[in-house]
Order: sequence, then structure tokens, then C-alpha cells
Amino acid sequence: MKKHFLLSALILLGCVAVHAQSAEKISEIIKTKDVTYGQMSYLAGVYNMRVSDHASYEQSFEALRQAGLISPDVSIDDKIPLQEAAFLCADAAGVKGGLFYSLFHNPRYAYRELKAQGILPQSVDSGMSINGRDAIAILNGCIALTGGNEE
Repeated sequence: MKKHFLLSALILLGCVAVHAQSAEKISEIIKTKDVTYGQMSYLAGVYNMRVSDHASYEQSFEALRQAGLISPDVSIDDKIPLQEAAFLCADAAGVKGGLFYSLFHNPRYAYRELKAQGILPQSVDSGMSINGRDAIAILNGCIALTGGNEE
């Protein structure tokens, strides 16, 4: 009986520890003043299931780079501009967008589409850096726009 209880307690503790890893990353991102390409890649990659929630920022960054969503000229620790963050979020959530975003599917038109949809305020600049709360808010806005991962 003691063995079953101990085994159950260890399994429960293991599940809590596994869940804490992804929650720890989200908490870290929320506290970030300037979100990096690695952090934004993690948010977008986990949402669209290109990477698992246990993936590192490096794995997420490489997965999105391999998918052609991130330029080879940037580094994982570079601050991500709003325009690029908007593109990663729009792609992750599957935003369809208007004519130009549908045709060109690039950061410029993703940024403009999210402004037109009211996800981004009209007063923001495409080159500005964003904090962690803004990054999550942009992704959340894109998810709300598309209806989420309804399967």
C-alpha cells in the first residue's frame, strides 16, 4: 500500500515539474522588457505546434528559421521588432488577412493587417521593440481573430 502511495506521489510530482517548465518560460517572457527572437519563436512555435512546450528558445528559433519565417540575418538574442512579432503571431494563429497579406505573406503586411483588425493600436511603430505582455497580447489577439485551435 505504501509503495502504491509513494509511486502515485512521485508521478504527480513529476507531472507538476513538467508543467512548471513551460509556465516558468511564460512567466519569464511576461517579465521581459524587450522580447527576443528566441522568446517570440517559443510563443509562436508552441502555439502552432511546430515545437513542444518543452522546447528551448534555441530549438524554437531554429524550427521557425527552417520554416522560412525568420531571416538568417538575425540572432536568437536580438530584440524582435513589432513588425516581425506580428508576422510570427499571425502565421502561428493562421490569420488569413487581406489581399496584400494573402499575396505576399510577409512581416510588413502582417503588421498592417493586425493594425487594420484592431489588434495593434494605430499609434505604434513597426520597428519598436515590445515587452513580454505585449507579445502575449498580440498572439492572443491573433488567436481570438481566428477562433483558436479548434479541432
